Amino acid sequence: MPRSWLIRLGRFGEQETAALATGELATGWIIPDFPSPPVKDSISAVLQKTYPDAKAGTLQNWAVQLNQLANSISDGDLAVIPLKTTGQIAIGQVAGGFFVDAEGRPARRVKWLRTDLPRDSVKQDLLYSLGASQTVCEVQRNDAAARFKALLQSGQDPGPNGKPLTTSGPEQNTADSISDAQVDFVVPAQDQIERHISANFVGHAFTELVAAILRAQGYQTRVSPPGADKGVDIVAGQGALGLESPRLVVQVKSGDIVVDQPALQSLLGTIQDTHAEYGLLVSWSGFKSSVRQRTNDLYFRVRFWGRQELIEALCSVYDRLPEEIRADLPLRRIWVLVPEA
Repeated sequence: MPRSWLIRLGRFGEQETAALATGELATGWIIPDFPSPPVKDSISAVLQKTYPDAKAGTLQNWAVQLNQLANSISDGDLAVIPLKTTGQIAIGQVAGGFFVDAEGRPARRVKWLRTDLPRDSVKQDLLYSLGASQTVCEVQRNDAAARFKALLQSGQDPGPNGKPLTTSGPEQNTADSISDAQVDFVVPAQDQIERHISANFVGHAFTELVAAILRAQGYQTRVSPPGADKGVDIVAGQGALGLESPRLVVQVKSGDIVVDQPALQSLLGTIQDTHAEYGLLVSWSGFKSSVRQRTNDLYFRVRFWGRQELIEALCSVYDRLPEEIRADLPLRRIWVLVPEA
């Protein structure tokens, strides 16, 4: 059975767009003088030279991860990438050996098998493992590799094969491996919020949630009644009557609808027809790449809210949301220690 590996492509997903286009998984480290052959002791030495201000424990941790990237991952293994830029999960099959790209980033190549798996298709225990704070680590708890393989075939995580679930903490690691390592608790917390919204804010209720967030941000809103909306779910404006700038027209897509280019063009036309100044396109299941590629082109005209952006907006105004919304979506702010990379 091939092994499964979590690989992150930059702290903020900086390498994701290029990776999806080329199949080259370039990590966030930049090490132009990476040793060849990539022996662990040599990796440690070059890390100390490249990052002289990093703590000893951090450098040791990085050396373990880079050693896994170079020497532990094999052809045919599965690389699992939780995409920061889209909120979805991509899975590829490793094809080819370790290399360093033109900018000095350690990398592996994959043949993409799926790049658009919604997080809802993965059960909570695997999402917990995908929340590991490492850049590279093996995911093996709870039949992970077999379940990722099944996920590729059916689009749904079948769950563990009759074994008790393990979610209480990291597995025991050797000095040369990191497996299901320290968890970034923001990730499983957000996954829980996403699942709750998916289950409790469906269809028109999701539109009402978006309108409530906008009202908490200071907008006056009018929400179209359920049914055909002719491309206008919400209109919003500032001021006592909602007539002041910025004036928005909002299109909201819930469920498993992935917004495509025609939907974007429809919103652009609606902005003009309604004499609005700006548009907001909200899609719970994300956007096609052809839409995301226009983010910069339309920066001064349209905003795109996927799951990540909506939850960030929600959390920023949560205390100002109506009581009935907070009752249906009960959240509590907590403080946790941020683990070192």
